[in-house]
Amino acid sequence: MPVLSAVVALLEQSYMVTVSDVAERTGLELAAVARSLDTLDPTYVDFRKTETGGDPTFWYVLKVTPEARQAVGQWPTAEGLVDQLAKAFRDAAENEDDPERHYQLRQAAGLLDSDIRDVAIQVAAAITGPSTASPPTAGPPTTGPAADTS
Repeated sequence: MPVLSAVVALLEQSYMVTVSDVAERTGLELAAVARSLDTLDPTYVDFRKTETGGDPTFWYVLKVTPEARQAVGQWPTAEGLVDQLAKAFRDAAENEDDPERHYQLRQAAGLLDSDIRDVAIQVAAAITGPSTASPPTAGPPTTGPAADTS
């Protein structure tokens, strides 16, 4: 997750991100970053290896996928969107003075929290795309501040 999070954030500032950019951002070794990016390719990143004699310093990520953005919380999942809508309706109901409107807002929240939640998730998935699992990890887990950036 630290590598993927760094790539997504860095691509907001640049059209491509090198392995050395990610290593600097995460505090991880170049080889560890390269292994992680290799594992994340192609499901989460478009990772390109240039002719550098095996030196990963200038290998780069050209883009990330919607699954990558979902994994780091930048793109909503269908479930998350339905949960946010239900909460927004509950909050709106709490701030509504009109009894009829208060009742309608509570009903909307209740529906999204009930048996039709699965239908609402299907509808939301058609808009946001399907939910994704957590990205794969590469190598042993890291420790320290760089590991806790998910």
